[in-house]
Amino acid sequence: MFDPLLAARPGPGVQVIAAVLSRDRTCTFPGCSVPAFRCDLDHVVRPAPREPDAPEPDVRPEDLISLCRHHHVVRARSGWRPDLAADGTVRWTSPTGHRYVRERLGSPTGSGLRTGTRP
Repeated sequence: MFDPLLAARPGPGVQVIAAVLSRDRTCTFPGCSVPAFRCDLDHVVRPAPREPDAPEPDVRPEDLISLCRHHHVVRARSGWRPDLAADGTVRWTSPTGHRYVRERLGSPTGSGLRTGTRP
């Protein structure tokens, strides 16, 4: 269903959001199982500052990961760093340098989404 409020807001479009949710399925932080539809979408690499009049840059699924609100705050405040691989695997580095791998759960490009009619 088309939501004009969602379509009018800045940020990732509906197709990008759907692709990220389909790929991640849950929060990508190690050991977390909060469903992706309840998560924030966070940039893997923080976008560079831009001029006030500059156009909003395009956002792609490869730029975003799903993080539950708790782990979004943990990442922002404590120095955890994610690295999103092309296959959808997220490799996390803790503030102490330990590494954790979160395997992809869903479709790597969001192509697993079904649209249109039901089977």
